[in-house]
Amino acid sequence: MNSKESITNEKAIIAASLLSVVAVSTSAAFLTGSAEAAASKEATASVQSGATGIEAASVEHMKRTVFSPDGKLVSIFEEWQDTVSPRYKGTATSAEDGTASMVIQNGKEFVKYFIDANGNVVDGVKQSFPQASEPSSFFAAEKGRYTREEWKNKGKVTENGVTYTKVTRTYTSVGEKFTETVLLNDSGLPVKESIYTIENGKPELQFNASYEYDKLKADKSLFDVDRVKLPKK
Repeated sequence: MNSKESITNEKAIIAASLLSVVAVSTSAAFLTGSAEAAASKEATASVQSGATGIEAASVEHMKRTVFSPDGKLVSIFEEWQDTVSPRYKGTATSAEDGTASMVIQNGKEFVKYFIDANGNVVDGVKQSFPQASEPSSFFAAEKGRYTREEWKNKGKVTENGVTYTKVTRTYTSVGEKFTETVLLNDSGLPVKESIYTIENGKPELQFNASYEYDKLKADKSLFDVDRVKLPKK
């Protein structure tokens, strides 16, 4: 396996960890307004880019907040992707106990580590690859995901005066059937997500998720692998 494949696999692992924890949020009120907030935040960033020089920002940032059916915050997943340099960071945090798993890629350097409820690094591994992966756009990948054949376009829906495109898919995982519903904003990025299991032909809500996006100027400390001090084994 080459360095690019290894890094891609680690990103997939941390992304999957969010689903295993199953959820993120702050309050039921945030869930209700999450789609509007995300769309507004993205629009604001777009306006600012032409007025403040933020167009130089190269780091794409996404925050996914997952809620249980009763609106309780379960977990938070964030990603930072530099679009002009091979740098990436991903974090998955459990709201229940405050533990987190993280990965950072900076060029050829890579670290995966785990943090306990007190904020201490309790385990991890560092690696150096012979070749860095190519820079990429996380936003572009997210938009492309919902154009795949598995996703069915259900047309336009309006919530609180904001219009979205509704897409759905149905799939089976570990012998259980799921239905996923996602609302996309005008740019094709997800802003709200609901996942249901299908029991006796009836959907049962498992969790809701909301998304926020912004673009940041490159911050070296954000992707600093050397700052992560792993415990001695």
